[in-house]
Amino acid sequence: MEENNNMQAAKNLGDSLFNSWANSLNRIYASQKEVESLTVQAFGRQKESLVKISEDMSRIEQEQKKLVEELREVGKKNIQTVYGEEASQFFEQWNEHFDEVTNRIQQLTVTPYKEGLNTLNDSQEYFQESIKKGIEQQQKVREDFLNLMKTTQKGFFDLVGSSTKMSF
Repeated sequence: MEENNNMQAAKNLGDSLFNSWANSLNRIYASQKEVESLTVQAFGRQKESLVKISEDMSRIEQEQKKLVEELREVGKKNIQTVYGEEASQFFEQWNEHFDEVTNRIQQLTVTPYKEGLNTLNDSQEYFQESIKKGIEQQQKVREDFLNLMKTTQKGFFDLVGSSTKMSF
C-alpha cells in the first residue's frame, strides 16, 4: 500500500514538473506565435503598399495622358482659329512625332520601373508564402515535440513503476 502511495507521489511530482515545464514551453511558443503573426501582418501591409503604389502609378499615367490630350485639343483649336487649317495639320504632325519620342522615353524609364515593382511584388508574395509555410512547419514541430515529451514521460514513469514493482 505504501509502495503504491510512493509510486503515486512520484508520478504526481513528475506530472507536476512536466506540466510546469510544458507551461513554460507554451509561453515561449505563444510569444513565438505572436512574432509570427506580426511578421505575416507586416508582409500583408507591405503587399498592400506595393499594390497601392502600382495602382497610383497607373492612375497618374492615365491622368497625365488625359491632360496631354486635353491640352492638345485646346492648342489645336487655338492654332486653327488663329492661323488656319494648314497650321493645325502641322501641329498634329508635330504632336505625332512628339508622341513617338514620349513613348520611347516612357519605355526607357517608366516600363523598367513598373516591371521592377511587379518583380518586387511577386518576390514579396513568394517570400511571404515561404514564411507562412515555415511557420506552419515550426508549429507542427512544436506540437510533435510536446507530444513526444508526454509519451517519453509516460514511458519513463511506466518503466520506473514496473522496476519498482519488480524490486519489491
